Amino acid sequence: MKTAKTVTNILSAAVYICILGFLAIAAPMVAGYRPVVVLSGSMEPTYGVGSVIYYKSVPFEQIQVGDPITFRGSEGGAMVTHRVVEKDESARAFGTEGDANGSRDPGMVPYENVVGRATQFCIPYAGYFVNFGKQPASIAVLAVILASGMIVDHMAGDDKKEKSGKSGKEAAPKDAEETSDRQ
Repeated sequence: MKTAKTVTNILSAAVYICILGFLAIAAPMVAGYRPVVVLSGSMEPTYGVGSVIYYKSVPFEQIQVGDPITFRGSEGGAMVTHRVVEKDESARAFGTEGDANGSRDPGMVPYENVVGRATQFCIPYAGYFVNFGKQPASIAVLAVILASGMIVDHMAGDDKKEKSGKSGKEAAPKDAEETSDRQ
């Protein structure tokens, strides 16, 4: 039982560390910054594949040429983060290009498709961690580890009670009532 308790304690600690990691990645959301995982190398070296970057909704007027923006692409609405290379005030649209791409993206991105301006801050490789945590199988494994830890801890507590000869409830002395009546 002691070995099982040690193993589940170590695994549970790892799960709690994962939970803290997810909370740390999500923390900027309190200030309006949304995380997004970088899936391609089009913005390298600024944002590496597998990084988590953050964007925040801003008015059209605050987006300037040179700013990285995150927008819904035309193909299936996938999120894309590219740099603004042209700003069309009258059409309220942007020309964009990935830092690592040799040419500009086709067409203009209407402001309505822009979800926000990306920050320069990124967490390298954290996207792999986030994608792992989104998988139902991963969530199930983490839950099973925590549940197993609780079960083993409960069983270990019962074993201690049995070894000490206590059922968990102390019996009152037989003469307790008599003692209190005599006063």
